[in-house]
Amino acid sequence: MNIKDLMNSSANVSVMVSLPDLREFVSEMVAEAAASKQEKEETYLTKSEVANLLGVSENTLWRWDRDGYLHSVKVGRTPMYKQSDINKLREGKGE
Repeated sequence: MNIKDLMNSSANVSVMVSLPDLREFVSEMVAEAAASKQEKEETYLTKSEVANLLGVSENTLWRWDRDGYLHSVKVGRTPMYKQSDINKLREGKGE
């Protein structure tokens, strides 16, 4: 059983950890945090960029947003579209 497993268990135990084990645990946590941060980074596209990519009009994008098919998000006061949502739509995994 490793440190992470102990932390996730409900066991009430005292643990003595060697320095190499602690170093390995910290390295794993840092790697997980870095991977999580990379997953969260998002690219945003304008209405015109999305319309060109999908071959539709900006009016169609407005209608899709209204109907819940493809949602825009406000960046400041500007409606933008997440690249990940566009990719899902193009792969046929639309909401």
